[in-house]
Amino acid sequence: MNQLSLRNIERKSWQSTMGGGVIEIMFGIMMFAGATSYLVSDLGAPSAASTATLIALHAVALLLMLWLRKRYVLPRVGRAAFSANRKRRLHRMRILLGICVAVTVALVVLTVLATRTGTSLLGPVSAAPVVAVVAVIVLVPLGALAIFLDYPRFLLLGGLVVGAEAILALLDKYGSPPFDRTLVFGSIGLISLILGLVIFARFLRRVPRPEHEVIDHAG
Repeated sequence: MNQLSLRNIERKSWQSTMGGGVIEIMFGIMMFAGATSYLVSDLGAPSAASTATLIALHAVALLLMLWLRKRYVLPRVGRAAFSANRKRRLHRMRILLGICVAVTVALVVLTVLATRTGTSLLGPVSAAPVVAVVAVIVLVPLGALAIFLDYPRFLLLGGLVVGAEAILALLDKYGSPPFDRTLVFGSIGLISLILGLVIFARFLRRVPRPEHEVIDHAG
């Protein structure tokens, strides 16, 4: 078996461990976290309360994803021993993911503060540049994660965030309803959560749990 075939086997094995819809479920809960944080702020709570809510719910989303993978995904697909190159990519991914989470938290906190003071993060600019900046901030790291993790649906999730910002920009221009950010981010959270639950249910039906855990030594 040549090196290319081995690499394909390793990639498919890795994609199996990432599958099951758990990423989409985590992302959906994180979007709900953002929606809840905006709601807490709109109801007049201190900025520290909205920030604490955001961080706590993000932690819940991450822990839930890890538990679902350990409890339902890994027993069905096995634990693979990946190559050194894959492990290096994983290390870079963890660093990038940490940066993404930190930037996301910072953006939400700054947006809440800007909303409280009636100012704009980017000054007096039109909606299009704002959406473009958000697209770069969101899609570049998520695109990198999609490459590092061989998981293209990260780009779909990033597209949901950019779409949400585009909708909010239009609402700011033509008139925003009460709790607009809560409604928009709650909606994309619901879309991602439903997508993840559907994928997760199909995964459970398609891949039965073996009597003994399978260990797959790929690469």
